[in-house]
Amino acid sequence: MRSFIKAILRSLAAFLFRVRSIGTPAERHERLLIVANHESFLDGLLLGLFLPFDPVFVVHTGVVQNPFFRFVLLLVDYLAVDPTSPMAMKKVIRLIESGRPVVIFPEGRITTTGSLMKTYDGPAFVAAKTGATILPVRIDGAARTYFSRLASHVPRRLFPRITLSIQPTTLLPMPQGATARVRRRKAGEAMRQLMQELIFATRPNQTLFETLLDAADIQGLKHRLLEDLKQIEYSYGDLIKMALALGRLVARESRHGEAVGLLLPNLTATLGLIFGLTAHRRVAAMLNYTAGTEGMQTACTAAQIRTIVSSRAFIEQAKLDDKVAALRDVRVIYLEDLREKISLGDKLWLVLWALRFPRTALPAGSPEDPAVVLFTSGSEGKPKGVVLSHRALLANVAQIRAVVDLSIDDKILNALPLFHSFGLTAGALLPVLSGAKAFLYPSPLHYRVIPVLTPKLFELLKIEWRGVNPFSRITPSQLSIEVS
Repeated sequence: MRSFIKAILRSLAAFLFRVRSIGTPAERHERLLIVANHESFLDGLLLGLFLPFDPVFVVHTGVVQNPFFRFVLLLVDYLAVDPTSPMAMKKVIRLIESGRPVVIFPEGRITTTGSLMKTYDGPAFVAAKTGATILPVRIDGAARTYFSRLASHVPRRLFPRITLSIQPTTLLPMPQGATARVRRRKAGEAMRQLMQELIFATRPNQTLFETLLDAADIQGLKHRLLEDLKQIEYSYGDLIKMALALGRLVARESRHGEAVGLLLPNLTATLGLIFGLTAHRRVAAMLNYTAGTEGMQTACTAAQIRTIVSSRAFIEQAKLDDKVAALRDVRVIYLEDLREKISLGDKLWLVLWALRFPRTALPAGSPEDPAVVLFTSGSEGKPKGVVLSHRALLANVAQIRAVVDLSIDDKILNALPLFHSFGLTAGALLPVLSGAKAFLYPSPLHYRVIPVLTPKLFELLKIEWRGVNPFSRITPSQLSIEVS
């Protein structure tokens, strides 16, 4: 009877959630411990239905008291333990030593942010003590169901796609330590690292623009996440529209695979142009406008840049007229002029096709294609160019997300320029691709402004600044870089 009910539930879950299982578990081990991230109340049911063997689930005694979960647990074998009891882990150890596969969630509780929660030392010590083979499993998508514990304002779907990524087995040897407490703590650190590597290893292999579209699907096109000194909140829909439109206009002025120089400050339009260029199979070469004429010329020569995109308003306010005029063998095009070139056909393409079907409106790219060129400062000689692929950039973002508990309630003040590696990845791509809010500030050199701005920024951003300066000792000129 149990097998019949499980078969029905497996077919129903596969149909509704389009459950996809990636990877194949290794051959049966005498002592097997399955560890998984914890996204929702569906996690145990999913593992029980789609794992190729019947494990025993270690559950909290409080879960058994819930009538709904007590009914679900009738379909599987389980061991109810009280984590506060010193005898709890001994029961789990005896269970593993008996030869039954055991499922345990090292986080101990369901994620409330979408990232890993605190990993407890108990499951790690059990794995080390028994010498069990560990089978890591990543559950992805269940956090977006109504069975999760994410904040109420996080968009949810009735039946999102769920993926189970089964990773290669590994071992967690008993660490060295003078006392059991030290060994337990070290084992916990090893388990946390294993869970972080699990999240990192199962990241999607995509391009920057595809990842942006996925983030918009998860958070919603109306989710507002970007703001700059123009004091306008931009949503995912605004950023995608900006990327499609600007990318199309600049693509006309360049060739497929060409490195296009960007000489722009920290603005949403700059970030949109980066996504747009990569979506149109161009490479965004981020020029350091503080490097002087010689530094910028060296960068243009090294990356074979023939076209630079800039803004007349920025060139004027940053006093770069002479430096830009001195550049040789490059053509500078301005955003102000590009806007005049938007035709009726471009508008129809954008509204009727690209915004509706962005994944098919643009040529498909490869994650291994070059996406961005960053340049060294040249402090030890001439600036050197570093070509970064889509995969490399997204790997950096995934590494940060694996260790930083970032949610859509967090706000990032990015004062580092986008031509800086950390300013681009951690300051801009990280919040955009994870749904967190970001404020793009133009310069890290405003050492008097940033300490005052940081604690007050997100409290005061909703205030109308028409002729009123809410920050002491900050002049209006320091807080405005207009790019029309």
